[in-house]
Amino acid sequence: MPILGELYKQIGRSAAGPVCIVAAYDRNTDAIVGLTASSFVTLSFNPPMVMFALQQSADSYSSIVSSQAFGVSLLDQTQCELATLFARKGRDKVDSTVFAQGQTLRCPLIPDALAHIECMTNQILISGDHAIVVGLVEGAFTRAGEPLLYFGGKYGTFVPL
Repeated sequence: MPILGELYKQIGRSAAGPVCIVAAYDRNTDAIVGLTASSFVTLSFNPPMVMFALQQSADSYSSIVSSQAFGVSLLDQTQCELATLFARKGRDKVDSTVFAQGQTLRCPLIPDALAHIECMTNQILISGDHAIVVGLVEGAFTRAGEPLLYFGGKYGTFVPL
C-alpha cells in the first residue's frame, strides 16, 4: 500500500528545486494563464526537451495542457514575491503582472528572470493527480544571477560549499 499524508509531503519538502513561472495563452480567450512550479527539469539534450508537473486542480490546468506553446521563466532570488503570487489561484496574478514576449515563440515570459525557455508542447502524460507536461525547447535566454530555490516549504537561494 502506498504511503499517504504527511510523510509523503515531507519527502517532497526534502528535495530542493528551481522555482519557475510557467505561462501560456488560453486557446479560447487568448488570456495569459500561469502558475508557479518547482517541478521543472531538463529532460533531453537531443532533442532539447524540458518537463514540469501540473496539478489537475490548478486553475490554469486546462489552458496549459491544451496550449500549443508555453513559456518557462526560471526566477532569480529577487523574484520571490512573484513566485508567491503565482502560487495562488485566481486571475489577479496575471492582471497585475507585466509580461515579456518570447523571441522565437508566442509565449508569455517574466521579465528579468534568470532564464527564459520557449517551448512547443510535445507531450502530456497523466499520472496520478498531475499531468507531466513535456516541451520541445525552441528558444532560450539565460543571464548571470542567483536562482530562487524551493526547499522545506520555503524559498531560498544557492550557497556554494
